[in-house]
Amino acid sequence: MKIAKLLSLFVLLSAVSACSSINYNYSGKTELFSEPAINEVQEASVGDYMLNQGRRVTTEFLTLSHLIDGVAYDIPPGSYIRIGDYKGNPYFSTTNTKGQSVVYLPGFIDPPIALHTKKDNEVCVTSVSYQSASCYDGQMRVEELSARDNQSVQQTLIYSGSVGKKINISYREFNDGLARDAFTNDVEYDMGESNIIGYKGARIEVLDYDNRTIKFKVLKHFRDDFSYEIKPKTK
Repeated sequence: MKIAKLLSLFVLLSAVSACSSINYNYSGKTELFSEPAINEVQEASVGDYMLNQGRRVTTEFLTLSHLIDGVAYDIPPGSYIRIGDYKGNPYFSTTNTKGQSVVYLPGFIDPPIALHTKKDNEVCVTSVSYQSASCYDGQMRVEELSARDNQSVQQTLIYSGSVGKKINISYREFNDGLARDAFTNDVEYDMGESNIIGYKGARIEVLDYDNRTIKFKVLKHFRDDFSYEIKPKTK
């Protein structure tokens, strides 16, 4: 930071206004994802997923397109996850998804605890003393981003090839990104009896197959689609 910034800071501090405590009760939205779509012709090779179902978490982020070189704080570009709200306005973390944090001069500047937007293209920093320390113009947007929830169970069916008129399907469950051995199973289906196969509620119509690939349509996923809210613990 430049010396001129520090000189300007004393003028800035005289104009700060008090801010009540942030309410850390933001609820991220979690929903079930089901791949592929119902009744669409698909093709999978040996080892590929035929059916994949789990949960994804959608969370609000403040995304800055460039560095904000401020008087009291420097805010790196990137996406900052929402952590709470105050008077209906969202507040965001001071560390982005790349692990970069808001930069300040310890001993001279209050440590930042949150970011928020005051108006279009204006980003504000809330400090540990709960004062609106500084607001800066910048190119930014508030958006929702989704990621798979590795803490939930993910269910999959995998094509494992064929022998004659029989096809082999592997069922796998994953939790925390790791396979659950107790919930792993290999199943053989006789296409001479029926071209409709099922496992744990899922139903698949087999259209064609050989020892390398399979064409199919998903008739039903493991579970019906639903969505609900997850409420994190109040800090």
